[in-house]
Amino acid sequence: MQNFLNNKKSRIDFVINAFFVLALLIICSEVFRFGFLVHHQSFISEIFKYINLVFALFSLLFSIFLFNHEKQKLFKIIKGFFIGFCGIYLAFTILWFFDQFVLNISANNFVIFFSSLIAFLSIGYKISQISYSKMHPAVIFVLSFASLILIGTFLLMLPASTSKNISLIDALFTSTSAVTVTGLGVLDTSKDFTFFGKVVILLLIQLGGLGVLTFSNLFSLLFKSETSFKNRIMVSEMTNEINNANAFKKLTKVVLFTFFIEGIGALLIYSFTHDQTQNSVFFAVFHAVSAFCNAGFSLLSNSLYEGNFQYNYMFQLTIAWLIATGGIGYNIMINHYNFIKYFILGKLNLLFKTTFTIPHKVKKISLNTTIVIKTTFWLLVLGTIGFLIAEWNNKTLQNHDSFFGKMVVSVFNSVTTRTAGFNNVDMSILTTPTLMMFMFLMWIGASPGSTGGGIKTTSFAISLLNLWNHIRGKEKIVIANKQVATSNILMVNSVILLSIFTIGFGTFFLSIFEPKMLMRDLLFECVSAFGTVGLSVGITAKFSVASKVTLVIVMFLGRVSFLTVLIGIYRQIMGENQKKHILYPKDTIFIN
Repeated sequence: MQNFLNNKKSRIDFVINAFFVLALLIICSEVFRFGFLVHHQSFISEIFKYINLVFALFSLLFSIFLFNHEKQKLFKIIKGFFIGFCGIYLAFTILWFFDQFVLNISANNFVIFFSSLIAFLSIGYKISQISYSKMHPAVIFVLSFASLILIGTFLLMLPASTSKNISLIDALFTSTSAVTVTGLGVLDTSKDFTFFGKVVILLLIQLGGLGVLTFSNLFSLLFKSETSFKNRIMVSEMTNEINNANAFKKLTKVVLFTFFIEGIGALLIYSFTHDQTQNSVFFAVFHAVSAFCNAGFSLLSNSLYEGNFQYNYMFQLTIAWLIATGGIGYNIMINHYNFIKYFILGKLNLLFKTTFTIPHKVKKISLNTTIVIKTTFWLLVLGTIGFLIAEWNNKTLQNHDSFFGKMVVSVFNSVTTRTAGFNNVDMSILTTPTLMMFMFLMWIGASPGSTGGGIKTTSFAISLLNLWNHIRGKEKIVIANKQVATSNILMVNSVILLSIFTIGFGTFFLSIFEPKMLMRDLLFECVSAFGTVGLSVGITAKFSVASKVTLVIVMFLGRVSFLTVLIGIYRQIMGENQKKHILYPKDTIFIN
């Protein structure tokens, strides 16, 4: 007992564990209160009030405890804000407990918001502590998505989530589609799910788009300033940050960029659609998050191909901008942000003779950024031109009178095939060349480090450059006087080969389970699932249970990467290979 009182780490761990137990209790009580349609709702609400009061009081005391034990100035400031946050939560809880109102606004919704957020902070910290185990980081990454899918499945099966009873496979399919930000649906999101169910889907999309580990590792810094070395390495891999000391700083920028862009997107969508929808604020937020995370879920039964929405070109352009921004990759956004920031500082140095320090590494656009931007640009341009040519005489474009409308539709479809899944045309009447072009774009997908799927733009670009090198008889890929690492080329080959395996076997099994459906349509669904796109020719809801399970597996492998799964399983069982510098004699294999 004396050792416990004298040991600071033991005291903090004990309080955090107690806080975690209360957090689980508050989440379970909220799920029971809103998820189950019971007759004694008022009695449950009263119990929920008492639980919230205890949790709010403990949260404030806990935040003060963390503040007093913090030594670093930056984290002391952060934990100071956490004290204020918990104080506001306690104030609203007291108002709600005594049925008081402020400015005629009920405190109920504020209590739910604050309690859920603080509870998830605690749970997120506990998730991040898995990094201290002996699990391989790839296994932790895969399990984080699998766990979120299972939790989402449970929440979507609650009676209050749907307007009708749904099967386990439909709940699993919807949860997987949301977490993997795919967008394929076997149910109508707007009609089959209640407001509670739609909020669950929205949260699954946001968590799945950014990644559970992104939030959990950020939450961990609120409770403890230091993190394990293994955790830093894992976050470095998540953010593609070479210097793992900067990984958490970059992770913070990723989250802030995400919320900032989604906020702008929601405001734009609201301004263009508020007169066409009932719950216009939630409609705007839902579509902004779904578009930026490249999820493709919509509160419209026919996605954007419904009523006047199919002619609301500014709304479609906003969605296209969010899709492109979310699919470009966080590294690209941060690289441009740093470039613009230090470009302005450089000009200020010249104008006002200031002495701002400008790091050399951010003075130039990185090679990765150059490849991604150029590849994305040409895919967008060629996709737009290809859609215009293939659909010019088809009903999809003839329904739009102006050339501007035709261009918007073409640009939108060139963007949405890059892992987004929104559709503003009738997919069932698209020409065969268009469907083939869509499958090609869906297979390529978005850029690395983004919310999208596919083999990624960099993999496609490097594979093309490697092919061009073989044609010219050159061995090294050199871009802007920089050589692409051999390990990158080997990884590209692995990613492409595994993508072919996944799509090929997925289509093979679908053809067995759905013998009456066209092979073209089955291939399209499978490519869409692997690329986490969500576009469909309208056959997903007709699939059997076996076919839905097949697509669940394909969506999961497309989001977490088949290569990551294999690496995690092999290295978890066999251990890390020690690099041995052994030279072997070379021999020639006849190819072609």
